[in-house]
Amino acid sequence: MPSAIDLFDRVLKLSVFDGDSRSGLLAAHAYFSGDFPDCSLALLFSRGQGAGRCRLAGLIGPDGTEHVANLDPINARNSLPLFDDALAGRLISLPQPHVVGVSPRERGLPLAQALFAPAAVLALPIANSGEVSHWLVFGSTLAGRFDGVDLERAMLHVNLASNLIRGPIALRELTRETERQRHEIESLADIQKLLLPDNPRIRGLDYAVHWQPAATAAGDYYEMSNLTAVVATDIPASEDADVWGVIVGDVSGHGVAAAAEAMQFDAILRTYQGGDGEPPANVISYANRHFFSRRSRGRFMTVFALLYRPDARLLSFLSAGHPPLLLRRDGDVSLLGEADQIPLGVLPDFAYANNAHDARHGDVFVLYTDGIVEARDARGRQFSTERLRRLVGAADAGVSAQALRDTLVAAVHEHQGGAVGNDDQTLLVLRIAH
Repeated sequence: MPSAIDLFDRVLKLSVFDGDSRSGLLAAHAYFSGDFPDCSLALLFSRGQGAGRCRLAGLIGPDGTEHVANLDPINARNSLPLFDDALAGRLISLPQPHVVGVSPRERGLPLAQALFAPAAVLALPIANSGEVSHWLVFGSTLAGRFDGVDLERAMLHVNLASNLIRGPIALRELTRETERQRHEIESLADIQKLLLPDNPRIRGLDYAVHWQPAATAAGDYYEMSNLTAVVATDIPASEDADVWGVIVGDVSGHGVAAAAEAMQFDAILRTYQGGDGEPPANVISYANRHFFSRRSRGRFMTVFALLYRPDARLLSFLSAGHPPLLLRRDGDVSLLGEADQIPLGVLPDFAYANNAHDARHGDVFVLYTDGIVEARDARGRQFSTERLRRLVGAADAGVSAQALRDTLVAAVHEHQGGAVGNDDQTLLVLRIAH
């Protein structure tokens, strides 16, 4: 075995290994070539294979030629060649390093043939996750080739080298899997974005929207629709305004699972074809009923829904466990829908009810999710509903929806120290222009 200085120098060289699993065994063969020249090197996988059984996970010939590619040094590959002959049993039956002499008769066994018919084999166990998972096996045609080898030191040496090789391989695999999952999440997020409203034109309404996921996909949801053809066909042309509806929702949690729930909610809404009662209550009651699945989903969804009819100057709204709406009128700001009704996903047969409020030209409505008011600064202090309310009230008279949205979003970003918070954030500013 090498001296301490030589060993450290070789460890330094091996510590820069950054290859894939296939090159790992080649690196090990090169690393040990000074100790065991002209020897073959095999990696046997033994964990979970049964007593006396192993699979050939990789094989390098005495001349350094790769004969069996080491494609998966960490996980079990049931497609690897399986050996259960007497030599296999002798090599892996003892949980410690040992030297095995191979008789001329045994050299005809399947595993011996795979290892180039060695006369002597040095078998060294490799520990992984608290148990022996693999064996590193050196083979030589010289019967006394491994006589005098310090087995304990060789085992420690092999496990050190194995860990230096396995770490980068595991990191590479983790990076590859992370990239795959990121791509899948981005694909889901792209689909989710396709479901968002495409800036519908609504006569008589000035509006602006801010929607910012905390991660790639979001549990926040909003829908804005021109409902004139659906809800009312008898509005006088002189009104010069459309019936419009808005829904803002927030699935508990955030990320992929919450985004999937928000997308399911959107799909449910698209199946609604009318029914008893008046919108938006009948729509939300329908969505809640079908929001339940065959098994408990473990999530709920808060929703604020409203419908405005310009002919009656009537605002119908409800809050299903959602933060209240801010209404600005003549410089005063009030809350609508505070502590109203339960979230979706709690009781399947809950019947939601509408609230009514008169509306006027110039009224400004601000809808939001809790990611806005619960945004925290570096000291953990929340942005708060009260601060949002003060900012809405302090805006200039006749402020446009976009200008007010920009003011509010800028304040949130300054508070939390960036554009992305710890939770999804949605903000809608609506101004009745006619």
